[in-house]
Amino acid sequence: MAPVSPSPSIACPRPEPAPGAQGIARVAVDDRLITLVVTFLQPTTLPARSYLFDPRSYSLTGGQRRFPRVLRVEPVSADSPPDASSRQVRLRLDQLGDFSVYTLTVSGPDVDPFFASRKLRFRLACGDPFDCRAPAAEAVAAAELPVSIDYLAKDYSSFRQALLDFIPTRLPAWTERSEADLGMMLLELLSATADTLSYLQDRVANEAFLDTATQRRSVAGHLALLGYEMDEGAAAQTWLQFQVRELHTLGGAGFQVSNTPTSDAEPVIVFETGAGATLDPRHNEMRLYTWGNENCCLPRDAVTAVLVGRFDGLRAGDYLLFEDDGGQRDVVRLVADAEVLAAEAVASPPLSSPPGGLAAARLTLVRWSDATPLRHEYCLAEAPTSPPTPRTRVRGNLVVTTHGETIAETLQSPMDAPSTAVSPGSSIRRQRLALGAAPLAHLDAHTQSLMSPLTGAPSATTVNATPSFTTRRPRSTSTLRVEVDGEVWQERESLLESRPDDHVFRVEIDDEGEATLVFGDDVFGQRLPATSMVTATYRVGGGTAGNVGADTLTRPLPLDVRLSWLVSVTNPVAAVGGRDPESRDHARRVGPATFQKPLVTVTADDYQAAAQAFTTGQGSQPVQRATAAFRWTGSWLTVGLAVDPRGSAKLTPELSAALVDHLEAGRLVGYDLAVTAAVYVSIELVLGFCVARGGRASDVQQALGQALSNGELVGGRKGFFHPDNFSFGDHLHISKLFTVVMAVPGVESAQITRLARLHAAEPDRDTATNLRQGFLPVGPGEIVRLDNDRNFPEHGTLIIRPRGEG
Repeated sequence: MAPVSPSPSIACPRPEPAPGAQGIARVAVDDRLITLVVTFLQPTTLPARSYLFDPRSYSLTGGQRRFPRVLRVEPVSADSPPDASSRQVRLRLDQLGDFSVYTLTVSGPDVDPFFASRKLRFRLACGDPFDCRAPAAEAVAAAELPVSIDYLAKDYSSFRQALLDFIPTRLPAWTERSEADLGMMLLELLSATADTLSYLQDRVANEAFLDTATQRRSVAGHLALLGYEMDEGAAAQTWLQFQVRELHTLGGAGFQVSNTPTSDAEPVIVFETGAGATLDPRHNEMRLYTWGNENCCLPRDAVTAVLVGRFDGLRAGDYLLFEDDGGQRDVVRLVADAEVLAAEAVASPPLSSPPGGLAAARLTLVRWSDATPLRHEYCLAEAPTSPPTPRTRVRGNLVVTTHGETIAETLQSPMDAPSTAVSPGSSIRRQRLALGAAPLAHLDAHTQSLMSPLTGAPSATTVNATPSFTTRRPRSTSTLRVEVDGEVWQERESLLESRPDDHVFRVEIDDEGEATLVFGDDVFGQRLPATSMVTATYRVGGGTAGNVGADTLTRPLPLDVRLSWLVSVTNPVAAVGGRDPESRDHARRVGPATFQKPLVTVTADDYQAAAQAFTTGQGSQPVQRATAAFRWTGSWLTVGLAVDPRGSAKLTPELSAALVDHLEAGRLVGYDLAVTAAVYVSIELVLGFCVARGGRASDVQQALGQALSNGELVGGRKGFFHPDNFSFGDHLHISKLFTVVMAVPGVESAQITRLARLHAAEPDRDTATNLRQGFLPVGPGEIVRLDNDRNFPEHGTLIIRPRGEG
């Protein structure tokens, strides 16, 4: 066997055989006969190339599971002797190979190394259909010339210059710079487009941060993530007093009145009524009944009055105006229907018979609530005129009115539906519809309560329930009403809590007050149908411009319509409550600090702060102080909240229920809430004093009683035991008590002989202990109380004695 020639270590794309050298031209595989037919470059002449018929001259390498060997070599033709010009031989194998690639190598003295081997595969009939040739190497792309990018290029001129500098690096032959050149036109068009994209890029980046946002809706969105909602302002509110000739029904809302401008520069301020009313000429002016007395007055704390005459048309919820010759005016709301009584039935003041010949007359008793109190005292005497006229008058026919006028418009109709269909898979943007007029008016909760029907006596516990613990109750609500195909859709602050089938929308308001309605996307809120009819009814107005003075709104609108039933109309009191929308700068200043107010109540301090911040629909805060403590009841934790009501020591069931509803939105799951009244500790205090030289004991004793009282003193000061001076857990410190006592003029010295809880088992021992430690202690849920009211001695007693008296 000839030695095996080493394989070349170089690769030639198209090698040429040496002259007269032998080599393998190709190999054919016959799987059926388990043979290989080898075609050589030169004839297989004998005996010169007898090694080609020797099996030991062939090697078959490769394979992974099968390794066939050459058993024998035969000529392909059956001629005998073999054809001397034949170039083929047949190699019989002991077995077929697998699906791998094999290499057949022949060894001989004249075999060219580049043609000594050929690759082959068995089982081609069941092999893969792909070309077994190795993939060609990918051509290496030529490296592009580096481009110098000026990141400071942000406007049209800088982009144009950057492109002009770039052109010579790619097209050196283009030297035309004329404005009429097509290439220059395209270059300038690209520069203008890049300028627009750069501007939008900067705007989007600025709007992504609270400090740099320039759009009001962007600032509102950022602050909403912190739990802060921007104030959209509110429309001013007042009352219109109608003087009518005949009985007239003001049908629903929408009667407009404006001011009378005195110059072209003065704007026209339009107010509109918010509800209907029945106007009665008998209510134009009414007199107060005085039982024949002179120089009487109607005090500020009065909640009833008696009118001369029969006014059975006054109903609960109606408003009455009290005015006098001095310009004082107050509006009260009746809490019950007027009661028509005979003069004899009125029992106060107690007179034997009604004077003035009114025995057969009818009187009308009206009642109003302390939620709409009188702010002034009214003199009931008659003015010295001929004939005499009352100084104080009562007027009815009052209707609540607010700044703004109603607008009704169609935002979308079926004719506006797009004619082109949306391609499948493409994203559909939320439907946004803009209102045609601005600004959108908002109403405070207090204003809405004035226009709503009176279902009961207004109390300090009437509140608007918070819709969710994730949203805070807005200061005002919009007057917008949206109908889609006749169905009312609801406005929401956010659509994140909406279901896919909820008929809801939200409103975005920009810096100019223009409002845009944003509808759902079938994920958060239902998508607005493209062929639906969308109508909007809303009020336009609001802001501080509506805070007009009294007797300003005197011109009914429209001007070209004559109202035969109307004598005059005016606003007897100034319009109040007008508030401009919150500015971006103000929201940025107060928003990040305000968001620290928790949305949920977790700790005892959270419950205490939430209770004290509780605000009614009238804007008052009925809780003066509160304290909270956690108690384990055996199954769960109960939050015990002790409440000290403002202006009262009694916790009413109405206030308790309203407070529970207010705290329910932030209460954690698994915690119970129990609202109880504060525990007041009544004090027994006995004080002795010595009078300084020149003083009188009675005067000093009276001054000490005033200084240690629970009321308000002259000059706005408060007595020592005023409820505002003590809160939950505040001990009664003797040093503070002596500071007040010694500040009273005429006191030379003082001594406490009794300081203990009222009805204590051992008051003397408790007094000694309190004097020794310097204070009378109270518990965390207790409040010191000393009213010194002889009608209610259980609320604490105070005894002041000059020294030397028993």
